[in-house]
Amino acid sequence: MNFYEVVKKRRSYRFYKTEMPPDDQIERIINAARLAPTWANMQGMEYVVVKKPDLVRAVWEAIGQKNKFAEAPIFIVGIIRETKSGVNNSGEKYYPVDFGICFEHLILAATAENLATCWIGYFNESKIKDILEIPEKYRILGLTPLGYPVKPKGEVKDRILLKEIIHYNKF
Repeated sequence: MNFYEVVKKRRSYRFYKTEMPPDDQIERIINAARLAPTWANMQGMEYVVVKKPDLVRAVWEAIGQKNKFAEAPIFIVGIIRETKSGVNNSGEKYYPVDFGICFEHLILAATAENLATCWIGYFNESKIKDILEIPEKYRILGLTPLGYPVKPKGEVKDRILLKEIIHYNKF
């Protein structure tokens, strides 16, 4: 699948088959995230791959959307230390951007592997840190279930047209 097909195919899945993807596939996906560019190549991202069923259940309970991800066989939790990134000239910390670049690489790679994901940004960070024993110095800015998709019912909403969002030279 070429890059533009991957981008077009990528969507958020809420329902998953219980079948576990093989470890080599998971490692290819995380390797794609590892290769993402980061501030000054600091490479501050790390990943917790949650495969134990009781921990997977605990993670989706901490998300608080029990009916959506109950069958996902895996969660990948992205973690980053604020100190493993830079600060821009306005004084804003850049670690959320590093996180976003790396995590989108991960999600696009999963799509290329014909696996489903759903970037989740709404969750209880402290509960997930407790469940997975993640040290306090790390931040969790997103996590995703990972698995084989159950095809959605109904139509997938179309994206807005390019001509509605593109501006040349001036707004």
